Amino acid sequence: MSRAIAVTPRNEVAGHFGKAAAFLVFDKQGQLVTTLENTGSREIGCKHKKRLQRQLSDLGVSEITLGNVGKRSLARLLQAGFSVTRVPVRSQVSAVLGGSIVGELLTSPEQGRPCKREKGDCGCGCGSKKKPAPVKIGTAMNTKLSLSGLTKVGGLKL
Repeated sequence: MSRAIAVTPRNEVAGHFGKAAAFLVFDKQGQLVTTLENTGSREIGCKHKKRLQRQLSDLGVSEITLGNVGKRSLARLLQAGFSVTRVPVRSQVSAVLGGSIVGELLTSPEQGRPCKREKGDCGCGCGSKKKPAPVKIGTAMNTKLSLSGLTKVGGLKL
């Protein structure tokens, strides 16, 4: 059981889970165990956030402290069994560890920030159903379709 705190390059609590520069991982006694760099902090979409969740889980993290988190990321974290606490952005890590800053325990995805992208589409397709792929010329087609009456398609004679 350990705790991870999302931090900025100045070691203050980061304003957003996916955009944190790193995660400081502490043991039960408050000793720094490791630093997990967020190499995808400038990426758009959810792929790097899912990777962060997996890495934190592999490190044995059970509690995450951060400034803010989106609804979808929060839902994934809660579903994976993480305890997520929100504290004021840019709080000092030492104050968070010392208990002088009281955090808000997040228990529902609705407590996260809504997606800023139009209709919740962050570019990775996580919030939308996949559309069927368009049919391409030269691929198998429905044999029930009738092509009678057609003499030319795109300059090709039938």
